[in-house]
Amino acid sequence: LESKISEAKTKKDLYIARARSAKASQQLNEMLGGVGAGSAMNAFERMEEKVMQLEAQSEAIAELGTDQLEKRFEALGESDEIDDELALMKNQLAGGNSAPLPPGAATPEIDPELEKLRSQIRGS
Repeated sequence: LESKISEAKTKKDLYIARARSAKASQQLNEMLGGVGAGSAMNAFERMEEKVMQLEAQSEAIAELGTDQLEKRFEALGESDEIDDELALMKNQLAGGNSAPLPPGAATPEIDPELEKLRSQIRGS
């Protein structure tokens, strides 16, 4: 029984070695077969194709990015509210006639305290 187990292990190791040898031989033949002038030209064509594809992707991304930026600037330009607000504030700072500010909301708890502080400031 031990001899049969030993023989089976030996056969297994032999088959593994043969499989590895066959695979190495196949890889070597594939490498040597691809060394010809035709394959070198094919490699250059593939490289050129990849470069052209990358350039096209880069241009497309740049174009999309530009379109999005232009849309954002257009949206900002359409908002005249900000310009109107800025002009009103400049006019107020320059002392021009502008609409008075709305009165603040009176809070009953704060008014007496505020008057007390004002009188203290005036008295000192």
